[in-house]
Amino acid sequence: MLDLLNKVQQSGGFWQFARFVLVGGAATLTDLVVSVILLYGLNLHENVVTTAAFGIAFFVSYFGHRNFTFKKQGSALKFLLLSSLMLIIRNLLVAFMLYLGLSGLPPLLIAMAAVMLLTFVASKYLVFKG
Repeated sequence: MLDLLNKVQQSGGFWQFARFVLVGGAATLTDLVVSVILLYGLNLHENVVTTAAFGIAFFVSYFGHRNFTFKKQGSALKFLLLSSLMLIIRNLLVAFMLYLGLSGLPPLLIAMAAVMLLTFVASKYLVFKG
């Protein structure tokens, strides 16, 4: 694991990770805005809202990482699979922490940080490798 962290650092990892966080923030904001518009503006069902907002935010995230974070073509299908897997892992981490007795915001933040780091490394070396 230490070798992987050293490799990330040597390849301009800090600024690339900072760009990754910015793009992720933009995708999260997009998800939230689309959710509010669809839920309160169009009065759509929550499952429809979640799916549509995730889909739109996915494109913001993918093209942001492709053109700004990693500046490499990357595979949209691999990124979709990665995003879906990370969503599952995030929910499993939250469920595990709830089982251990943690509740409220801490398990959400811990899971979010863990998944963000995993997503960055997997994106860099699997999806947007070059």
